[in-house]
Amino acid sequence: MENSAKQDRQAMLKRAGVIAAVVIVLLLLLNLITGGRFATGSNLIAIISNSVVTAFLVLGMVFIFTMGITDLSMGAVVILASNVGGILALNVGLGYAGMIIGAVVVSVACMMLNVFLIRKAEIPAWILGLGMVMVYEAIGAIYNNSQIAQGKQSVSLGNNYRGLGAPPWNIIILIVCVAIAYFVYNRTSIGFNLRAVGSNEAVARLMGININRAIFLAVLVGGCFIGIGSAVDISYAGRITPSTGLNSVAMVFNPLAAFLLAQALSGVFNITIAAALGAFIITAVFNVLTIVGVPSGTWQQVMLGAVILLCGMLSRRNYKGVVK
Repeated sequence: MENSAKQDRQAMLKRAGVIAAVVIVLLLLLNLITGGRFATGSNLIAIISNSVVTAFLVLGMVFIFTMGITDLSMGAVVILASNVGGILALNVGLGYAGMIIGAVVVSVACMMLNVFLIRKAEIPAWILGLGMVMVYEAIGAIYNNSQIAQGKQSVSLGNNYRGLGAPPWNIIILIVCVAIAYFVYNRTSIGFNLRAVGSNEAVARLMGININRAIFLAVLVGGCFIGIGSAVDISYAGRITPSTGLNSVAMVFNPLAAFLLAQALSGVFNITIAAALGAFIITAVFNVLTIVGVPSGTWQQVMLGAVILLCGMLSRRNYKGVVK
């Protein structure tokens, strides 16, 4: 058994080395394609910084989507949570604490409500998620319209409370949260139970796992990461205008591609670490597309669709149908 474990570790290290070599070659190739504009210090820092919010959303997906709950309302939740956090920080005067707490509370509450309705209504998560998108978008739009009617902006931070979304603080916060996610996912019953429920709910129940409690705790953790990402997002952007017409669903696509890529990489890296790595890779790809002049409104979306399909196929290669 010891020899088998040793061989597994050696095989994993070998795969990690191969992937590291491939990534280095890919980075060199991308730098060549962009005429040396990709691998500059300022551009790499910008890529890392721009991937932070995506990484937080992917961490949320790790704790929610892994259980088979594909909730597409995450973009609308982020917009609503960001604006509530901004209101508490600026209008109420609670500062960064209000921004983080407000965004986290709203994100957790919305995700909890979604999962409760999914379980009670017994309908596919993606269908209910799309319905809740319209609800959350409407809440934000109503507040935004009421502010405009009074001659005000909904939420605009201006130059206030922007440090949370700028390097190095956004990167430091992400590193801390990835470490927390790693511990919870791999070293606590929350992580084991959510993987068991996601693999086979009936078997998990036979194992003595309290299904509702496992889902509640996993969504609580995932909602916290989404909330922190929302606070970082409003701090980075300064203003996030509420949208309608399901436009917020587009916010899910980049994190979804990164999540699928993280699943594909989970055979080598722990999925919580792969979440941040996947977010960086997806952000880097679109950074290169922008540098070489690919139109962002058309062909970049085509590329995003292709990347999602590719990452989806790669992620299925690691699917075993058992607790991982």
